[in-house]
Amino acid sequence: MSHTFKGTELAGNGKMVQNGREVYKWAVQTVSAGVKQLLKQANMNVDDIDWFVPHSANLRMIDSICEKSGLPLERTLYSMEYFGNTSAATIPLALDLGVQQGSLKYGDTLLLYGFGGGLTHSGQIIKWGVPHV
Repeated sequence: MSHTFKGTELAGNGKMVQNGREVYKWAVQTVSAGVKQLLKQANMNVDDIDWFVPHSANLRMIDSICEKSGLPLERTLYSMEYFGNTSAATIPLALDLGVQQGSLKYGDTLLLYGFGGGLTHSGQIIKWGVPHV
């Protein structure tokens, strides 16, 4: 039995397959648009965000999301270079690294954005209220 996705034949011999290229495109487009929507809803712009903390799937994807949304990569916290893609733990790990490295400061404005399984996504803008001890 042959299976197709958007007109492209899928390999897999009847087993589940992931079309990585399409998932990558979806993530970059969806997260970039979601970031812009969050900023608009909050009456904020990119300069109001101290740190962008996305799900750390891979650096190439984060770089593309930053480029399309206007958020500088230099103001992005991510954890994959130390831990790889740890699924739901990437954002908390990135926050912890930001605290340990002295980057994340009390009162900083953060834009968190997660995406993943089932092509779900969600984001929020928060003030960091944890003092560095």
